[in-house]
Amino acid sequence: MDMVFEKTRELGKALLECETYRRMKAAEDKAMQNEEAARTMTDFLEKRQALQAMMQSENPDPGAMKRLSDEMDEAQQRLQMIDDILALNDARNEFNGLIGQINQVLQFIVTGEMAQPSGCSGSCASCSGCH
Repeated sequence: MDMVFEKTRELGKALLECETYRRMKAAEDKAMQNEEAARTMTDFLEKRQALQAMMQSENPDPGAMKRLSDEMDEAQQRLQMIDDILALNDARNEFNGLIGQINQVLQFIVTGEMAQPSGCSGSCASCSGCH
């Protein structure tokens, strides 16, 4: 078991050294230094936290919940107009894709099977074909 954890640590170090991770980290750093992005993200997170707290209360006010939800949507739309946030999202998606590929390789090595496309049961009997 020690060898498994040793190899896992090696994989983690390799991920930290790969260009995909470095691009994501640089995009995070740049986005965090963008005052508009930081302010908008803080606004979004505060509203989300308030909404979560409200939902956990005994009698949440539906009108207030709707207002907070709408304000969160507005903050998220503002975030999507900030170039540094868009670059960060792209970099995170690329890194998540890399992690997904690693997981597929591990699954294949362990099970001998490739991961099925989303929504695929693995049985071709009820399928109209892969797309």
